[in-house]
Amino acid sequence: MINIQKFIQIRKSQKISQNELCKDICTQSTLSKFENNGQVPSFKILQNLCDRMSIEVGDIMTTSKDNVTTQKMFEADFAFITYNYTKVYKLLQEIDPKDLKHKTDQLHYSYLQGMFAFESDRNSMTALFYFNSILNDGTLTKNNIYRLLALNGCSKIYFEEKEMAKAHHYYDQILKYIKDVPIDDELSTLQVLSILCNAGEFYGQEEEFKQSNSLLNYGYKIASEHHTVYFLARILLQMGINDIEQDKRIDIILQHLYDACAFARINKNHVTLVKARNLIKQVENKTTN
Repeated sequence: MINIQKFIQIRKSQKISQNELCKDICTQSTLSKFENNGQVPSFKILQNLCDRMSIEVGDIMTTSKDNVTTQKMFEADFAFITYNYTKVYKLLQEIDPKDLKHKTDQLHYSYLQGMFAFESDRNSMTALFYFNSILNDGTLTKNNIYRLLALNGCSKIYFEEKEMAKAHHYYDQILKYIKDVPIDDELSTLQVLSILCNAGEFYGQEEEFKQSNSLLNYGYKIASEHHTVYFLARILLQMGINDIEQDKRIDIILQHLYDACAFARINKNHVTLVKARNLIKQVENKTTN
C-alpha cells in the first residue's frame, strides 16, 4: 500500500505546492483526492509525481509494520462476515490506534470499532460516536467508502431501534453514491458488498423491491466479476425473500434459495444457511399443500 502521509511530508519538505507538483501531470483535483481521501491515481501519474520530487514510488510504500496492521483490520472485516466477534475483538485489541499514521487506516479503525460496538456489545451510543467521527470529517467525498460504511452503520442502528425515518435517510444517501465507489482491491470489494447486502436487505424489508433488487443485482455482478463469494449467500437469500414477497414463480424462488445454501456452506455461514433452509421448507410445504 501507498504511504500517503509520507508522500505529503516529502512534498511539503521540498516546499512544493499541489499546483506546482501536478502541473502537466494531472489535475489538482486528482492530487487532492489522493492526499486527502486516499484515492490513489494511476501508476503512471503516481510515478510522474514521484519523479518530480526526485523519489521512487518504492519510497512511499508502507512499512512491514503498516502492512501487519492493515492485514489485521482486513481480517476483522472478514470476521464480521462470519459473525466471529471474538476474533474481531482479539484483532482490535492487537492494534494501537496511535500507530495508525494514515488517514485511511484511522477511518478504517473507527469504522471497525463502531461495528464491533453495535454488532457485539449492542452499544448503540458508542457505535454512533465512532460512525459520526467519520461523518463529521468534512474532507471526505460523497462516495468515500468509509463515509458510506459509516452511513450504513448508522442506518443499521436506527433500523434496529425502529426509527425508520432516520434509517431511511441514511440508506437513501448510500443509494445515491454506492455505485460510484471505485473497486480496486479485495478490501474495497468486501466493503462495497457489505453495504450492498445491508442496504438490499433494508429496502427488501421495507418492501421497496425495486431499490432492493437493484442493489442486490449490482452486488451479485461485483461478486462475480471480482471472484468474491463471501457475500453471495446473503445476496441470494435476500433475492429469494424478495421473490417470495413479490409472488414470483416457485422455481425462481427455490433457485435463489438453493444457491444461497450452496454459498453459505462454502463460506461456513451457518446463520444464513439456517435461514435459507427454513425458507426452502416453507416454500416446498406450501406447494405440496
